[in-house]
Amino acid sequence: MFKDHLLFYAALAGVVIIAATWVTNNAGEVAEVIGAAAVDAVDGVLTGTVTGVGAAVGVPRTNQTECEKAKAEGRTRDASFA
Repeated sequence: MFKDHLLFYAALAGVVIIAATWVTNNAGEVAEVIGAAAVDAVDGVLTGTVTGVGAAVGVPRTNQTECEKAKAEGRTRDASFA
C-alpha cells in the first residue's frame, strides 16, 4: 500500500514539475491569454447588458455591418461576402 502511494506522489510530482517548467517558459504568453480573456469577458458583459436593456425597452440594435444584416435576413451563404 505504501508503494502505491509513493508511486502516485512521485508521478504527481513529475506532472507538477513539467507544468511548472512549461508555465515558466511560457509565462508571457499565458499572462497575455489570461488578460485577453478577462478583457473579452468584461466587454461581453457590458455589451450584453446594454443590448439587453435596449431590447427590453424597444430600442433596435444599430450600426449592424453588412454581414450582420445578411445573417439577420437569413442569407448565411453570402453573408461573409456582403
